[in-house]
Amino acid sequence: MQDYTISKCTRKCAISGRNLMPGEAFVSMVVPDGETFRRLDISQEHWNGPSEQAIGWWTNRMPEAGAKRLKPAPDGVLLDALSGLIERPGKEVLAYLLALLLVRRRVLVEDPQAEFDDQPAPVWRLISPGDGRLWEVPMVSPTAETMPVWQDELKALLFTEE
Repeated sequence: MQDYTISKCTRKCAISGRNLMPGEAFVSMVVPDGETFRRLDISQEHWNGPSEQAIGWWTNRMPEAGAKRLKPAPDGVLLDALSGLIERPGKEVLAYLLALLLVRRRVLVEDPQAEFDDQPAPVWRLISPGDGRLWEVPMVSPTAETMPVWQDELKALLFTEE
């Protein structure tokens, strides 16, 4: 798995150059920039859809002044949440998205001895390098229509208010 660093929000519209205001909606887009990638933050009024070079894009909202900061949940809590999600029918997509994030954070790694079967929903075998625990996560991707719901649920799992 290749790991890339994407910059934080610039707080300015990449098209107009004006500052994004608290509470304002905007879109972030990642585009290639030589051997790396560049993040562009674009106000809703200037967003006309992703460019042909776009690798990915997502919507955001500038935090309100004085808004409570969100603190990432500890890895142990997220691992426990993953275990619970795997056992809950209907939460397979959320389990898969959480597993993707935990792999990205290097909290979990792929089982080097795992083999993918040809079942309709293969299972992703992941191991915790810290204690050797094994997770078998159904590989169920969200649809574009359901992604906003899963994003909200994932955000609730990942962050707590300070």
